[in-house]
Amino acid sequence: MSMKNIYKLFIVLSCMIGFVACGDDDFIEIDTLSADGDEFFCNQKVKVWLCLNSSDLWHTDYEWTCEGGEFTQPQGLNEMTWKAPSVSGTYTVTCKASIGRKSEVRMRKMYVSSYYFEKFEKSSYSMTIQGSTTNAMKKETNGNQYLQTRVNSSAEVTRYIRREFGDNTLQTPFSTRMKLGFESNMPNTQMIAVGSKSTQGMLEYRWNMRADASNNGSYISQIRLLWYPGQVTDGYPTYDDDSGTHEYNMMISVQHTNAEGKKTTYTSQQLLNTMNIFKEKDYKNVSMAVDKDENLLVYIDGNEILISDLVKTARTSNNCQGGMFINNWEFYYLNGNGGRNIPLMYIDDAYASNTEILK
Repeated sequence: MSMKNIYKLFIVLSCMIGFVACGDDDFIEIDTLSADGDEFFCNQKVKVWLCLNSSDLWHTDYEWTCEGGEFTQPQGLNEMTWKAPSVSGTYTVTCKASIGRKSEVRMRKMYVSSYYFEKFEKSSYSMTIQGSTTNAMKKETNGNQYLQTRVNSSAEVTRYIRREFGDNTLQTPFSTRMKLGFESNMPNTQMIAVGSKSTQGMLEYRWNMRADASNNGSYISQIRLLWYPGQVTDGYPTYDDDSGTHEYNMMISVQHTNAEGKKTTYTSQQLLNTMNIFKEKDYKNVSMAVDKDENLLVYIDGNEILISDLVKTARTSNNCQGGMFINNWEFYYLNGNGGRNIPLMYIDDAYASNTEILK
């Protein structure tokens, strides 16, 4: 072998030894696989990221996998966006980090509790608030954070907070629940008038529904629960039926829209000493649900106070086909009568579920 060839062989062997040595010097150590929160709702987009030490962070490779749900970012980075699945449960997100021939794997369990929730733990929250309001994030003495809001208008009698679901497949059975109450100025009159507008002094849950191809143009377009939160000084309103005149402090309303766009509203009024028990600084969980048998259910602090077949009646009367699809959920709260003594609302722990009846 010539000296020239021996020299070439020496160079190749030196490079191979150097490569092996470099590979032996590689190291990688994962500190944490973190997520933006510990509880998630269906279809929520969640930031996950890996914190680690490596001999060469610039050339470290990352491979993400998930058991349920999907990723919405390209592979190769130390952070990822995970979209939770549409079914509640506990799922695993995994990341494998590699440099040279060294690699480590870290897994994290992701708890998907319900279809949707908002606990108002962060200053940026997922519900939207109608204009002409004053809102602030507040903390209780125990550290719990909540939303404080009030109407700020000389012309509007009500405002709402809304969750737009943006899911064309979302349908009943479905339920929504929110913890709410009055920090001050709880209304105590039958009617609220502001400027040229007036309305009953009732709080309201409202589901605005969407038409689906399976409905053939005939569908339930709105479901509403309205109630007086307390006793009113001028007496409750009345309604007439075949048996006479009756007071009521709670009402449910179901709107049907036919194929020509004509709307018909079905209502049912009740006098129940169950929803009119609010007091200032006394906050309660209020739930509205429609179950698999099309019964409308109402709960307060876990106690069932009403079961109604009004939704089923409206659908049967109009020969409705297909399912009932939910577009958004709104909670309506009140201005002060004449724009004075405006109620200051407490709102927290908004939940929605399509797998259980929230109570």
